[in-house]
Amino acid sequence: MMKKFLLILLSAVAAINVAKADVAQAQIDTAWTSVGLPRMLHLEISVPSGSQVQWPSALSPLGIAARDYEDPSKTYMLEFGPDTDFSIDTVQQAGGMITMQVDLKFFAFDSAAMVIPPFDFVVNGRDTVSTQMLALKCDQPFEEVPDDVQATQDLKPVMNPPFILWDYVWWFFWLQVAVTIITVSTLVYLHYRKHRKDKVGEGAAIEPEKLLPAHVTALRALEALAEKKLWESGQYKQFHTELSEILRRYIEERFKVAAMESTTDEIMQELVELTMSQRSSYNNLREVLKMADLVKFAKYEPLPDENQLVYMNSRLFVEQTKEVVVEDVESKEGEPQQ
Repeated sequence: MMKKFLLILLSAVAAINVAKADVAQAQIDTAWTSVGLPRMLHLEISVPSGSQVQWPSALSPLGIAARDYEDPSKTYMLEFGPDTDFSIDTVQQAGGMITMQVDLKFFAFDSAAMVIPPFDFVVNGRDTVSTQMLALKCDQPFEEVPDDVQATQDLKPVMNPPFILWDYVWWFFWLQVAVTIITVSTLVYLHYRKHRKDKVGEGAAIEPEKLLPAHVTALRALEALAEKKLWESGQYKQFHTELSEILRRYIEERFKVAAMESTTDEIMQELVELTMSQRSSYNNLREVLKMADLVKFAKYEPLPDENQLVYMNSRLFVEQTKEVVVEDVESKEGEPQQ
């Protein structure tokens, strides 16, 4: 009876020790991969709460060292990705245990069957807990061509693509559109040219528009200004403004002076040669422009006689400075007598 009791007691103690034993695990999300594909390595260890755990030294920042399955002396490096998270998660378990775990992203760049050695954890500085060994098969998704084969193969000749009519449908369509536009444009031009020749043949001559001399335009504008009777109705500023514009426009056309954008003094400086040949015309123009400046800018109200005088001086200036056209005497002699 005593032996049976001791056996049961020893079994219970062993069960308790097993339940509190340190356990480490390693797992890959898949045992197969291709060159350059990302894979995840899961590491975890369960220890009593308060334990000090030193993680495996095999986890270097560069990656994980793996051995060839057939030739253990040959090693490969499983490289960690640049965004790999090395932070450790701690989860509280029942019975005073904690689980520490981490997920690491890595890449394989060698086509081979390899073995990842166990990862060793050091608990409380004295106990070593190891994971199981892992196997990984990495394939090359592209066919590798040996160097000797590349050296012996000649370059293939350039081959012309096969002719497919449908590929040229749009090309023919736009060619037809271009030909149609050119044809229609040519017909329209020929019709216009023929019609124009017919009109010329019928005597319909096209004469260029004749431009009126500057003094004719100015005198007509002065007559139109007089018909408005602006100064008679008290609109002195409007009268002198329009009178000044008429003279400035005449000066631009007659003497090629930028009078519209110039001041009175600048205009008189440009027309200084008139003082030599037509001094009275020069003085008349100066009086008209000075009076216009006084009315527009100094709010001067001229007398009726002054308004009449500047109007007459304006007409006199245009009449005295108009361009005289000398007719060709020879052409006149050749004309038939009336």
